[in-house]
Order: sequence, then C-alpha cells, then structure tokens
Amino acid sequence: MRRWAGVALLLSLLLMPATGLPSEIQRGDHLWEDDDRLLARLDLEMNLPEVLIEALANGVGLDFRVEVRLERQRGVFTDRVVASAARRVRLEYYALSRHYLVTDLDQGRVELAPTLGDGLEMLARRLGRVVLEVEPGTVVPGLGYSLAGRVLLDQAALPLPLQWDARLRGAYMTRFGWYRWPLE
Repeated sequence: MRRWAGVALLLSLLLMPATGLPSEIQRGDHLWEDDDRLLARLDLEMNLPEVLIEALANGVGLDFRVEVRLERQRGVFTDRVVASAARRVRLEYYALSRHYLVTDLDQGRVELAPTLGDGLEMLARRLGRVVLEVEPGTVVPGLGYSLAGRVLLDQAALPLPLQWDARLRGAYMTRFGWYRWPLE
C-alpha cells in the first residue's frame, strides 16, 4: 500500500501543472479581406509563469506559435481542415537596455517594449492576427464551417532543462485542444 501511495505522489508531482498558462484565448472572430484571404483575430491574454519570467531575465528567448485552421464539419466527431496557417513571435529581454524585444519571426518586424506588460501586450497583438489563404470556391455557404486556434510555446527553442520541465509538467501551453468559433 505504501508503494502505491509513493508512486501516486510522484506522478502527481510530475504531472502537476505550474501556475499560470502563458496565454489564454479569450475570444476569436474573423474578417474576409478578399475572396481568398481570411483574417482570423484572436483576443489573447498573455500571462507567464514565474519560471518563464525568470528565464527571460536570464537571457532566454521565448518563441510562441499560433496555429489557426478553417475546418468543415463532416460528422459528429470529425472535421476536415480546409486551410491552415501559423505565425511565430519571439519575446526576449535585454538587461543592458532594460527593454523587451518582440520579433515577428515570419515578417521580421521588431518592436521594443519598456516593460514586461507592454511586451506581452505586443506579443498578444502580433500572435492574434493570422491570415489564412483559402482557395476560391472551397467555402460553400450553408455547410458547417468553423475556425479553430491555439497558442503554444515552442518548447524545442528552450534550453534543455526548461524543455524537460515543460514536457513533464505540460505547463507552458494554452488549454489542451483548440479554441473554436463558427464561420458565419
């Protein structure tokens, strides 16, 4: 009995998530820019756990990735992905200048922020706008289409000790699964 209690305690410590998720999708909407370009807009609330704030202060850059998919519902449990897109943004801290640097890795655009709060706000704004290229004629009115989005911390870009912590705890991701909203 004692052995099982020890194993259960060890598993609960390893799988216990750290406090604070890096981001949370508050809501999503969309806007057709053209016949074949769909802009997905995500309202993100960016929060970092203490271990990531400490990592930033020690010169570790954090790479975030947002993924958005346009899906067509085929059945109760299955969806077909019609189009998908991703965007990557890095957050870094430079101690000598005491500024945070937000870099859009796909477009090469760089912004400076004087505080962590400002940096997280810029990060959320950059991650929250994703353009999907949709082939003309693929979206048929009347069929059930939805958009899905999620934000992840790129764990492979972290130093090895933080990678292990992230994998064991699963602490540096948004909610498990996708945030969905209907395409109307």
